[in-house]
Amino acid sequence: MSKKRFSEIYWRNVLDPSYQNWLRLFKTASFQVHRAHLLMLFRQGVVSRDIVDSIKKALDKLERTFEFPAVLPNGVEDLYFILEQALGEEVGQENAAWLHTARSRNDMDTTIFRMVLKNEFRNLIQKLTAVCRAMELKAQHSEGLLTVLYTHGQPANPSTFAHYVMAIAQELADTAGYCLDALDDIDKSTMGAAAITGSGFPIDRAMVAQFLGFSAYAVNTYQAISTGHWLERPAQAVQLLMVDIGRCIADILHKASCEVGLIIFPDDLVQVSSIMPQKRNPVILEHVRIQASSIIDSCSAMLQHFRNVPFQDVNENADAPIAQFLDTLRKSVALLDLFEEAVLKMEPDTERAREISRQFGVTTTELADDMVRRTGVGFRVAHELCSIFVSSGSSFDVLRKEFNKKTGNTLPYDDDELRRILEPETFIRVRSVPGGPAQDGMKENYIELEKKVFALQRSVAESLERESAGIKSMMDGLSEI
Repeated sequence: MSKKRFSEIYWRNVLDPSYQNWLRLFKTASFQVHRAHLLMLFRQGVVSRDIVDSIKKALDKLERTFEFPAVLPNGVEDLYFILEQALGEEVGQENAAWLHTARSRNDMDTTIFRMVLKNEFRNLIQKLTAVCRAMELKAQHSEGLLTVLYTHGQPANPSTFAHYVMAIAQELADTAGYCLDALDDIDKSTMGAAAITGSGFPIDRAMVAQFLGFSAYAVNTYQAISTGHWLERPAQAVQLLMVDIGRCIADILHKASCEVGLIIFPDDLVQVSSIMPQKRNPVILEHVRIQASSIIDSCSAMLQHFRNVPFQDVNENADAPIAQFLDTLRKSVALLDLFEEAVLKMEPDTERAREISRQFGVTTTELADDMVRRTGVGFRVAHELCSIFVSSGSSFDVLRKEFNKKTGNTLPYDDDELRRILEPETFIRVRSVPGGPAQDGMKENYIELEKKVFALQRSVAESLERESAGIKSMMDGLSEI
């Protein structure tokens, strides 16, 4: 390694900040990569038992006791060269150099970055899964509580609060599935790719991937080092998640407005005005929206990092953007905490839902459908009649007169039966289609969400088990040397 001194400006703005990222985020994973590579070299007959044993013991000692400099010494490029120097002082420089056989900082770096990113991304998926599960419980406790659903900003159909909450949970569970797909892109070792073309030594890439808990290794050695998919696809998935959350928050804000008034928030999530005593501001929703927008911006920046960038080993794959993305993932988990708090504590105003149903005639869809089923009139005729009925201020007399005019027959409903058909509970009860708001329909909602949540939990558990088993296998193998 050259002992040249770097430009002070370059050292201060690039090399030392990179070193600080490594100390803070990647040091522990780097020791795991050293051990996995070392054991593989021994098992493949590349390095002798005596040298492997001495390096193994030195790595254990250095991880426990070595004090890395607080700042990067000028003239040293990164943490790796500091560690190699320290390792050389323990076992001799020539012996220490054996550890670097058949590898490069290129394949080490991207493997280490993926290890740390994989852990943070699993945390995000686990948190998102927990939110979906909590929303399912919220829905189950909200069965039968009336609300009104909107389309194009206007009252459309009555439904239940459980049905509404489950719609949001299903949306988030779908997006969690996209996050799981993105995790597959992260979950590939690049060790053995070396700089870009691999090595002439008889290495076993699958062995190292298994020791480090990866599901596989990136096969093409050039693509392994040059790809940005393991950063781009996770950024896209998180971006989509934040778009979903932003849309749900916008809808909840609409329903919580005084003009709509379908959702109420408890005092512990409401802030007041410093001058207007009547104000109850559910600003938690605004904070979720603000933070989601900020995370979307960060994810967009990650995607833009690779725009028109050569398909090569480049620093867009290096510690600085990855450190930023790791921070974005932690912010995403914190945002999900905030979102969960808001959703679990909001409650429907069922009387307001009933009032809106009457005021805007949102149950007349069922009246029109009932006419089609029971009187034999056509679908369009029935809906035209109900439109006239609503425009008349819900006059039963007008409805009967128009029905007779259109069909030549008498409308076969008395006032009590019309009122019963127009009740929100009737509207909901007959919509038992799978996924609908009726009790039978809600069963399908829960079954579908359970399937998604189970698949998410199983996949994350398998990833964690694979990692735990790989590390144990590696440590057991090293202990036998």
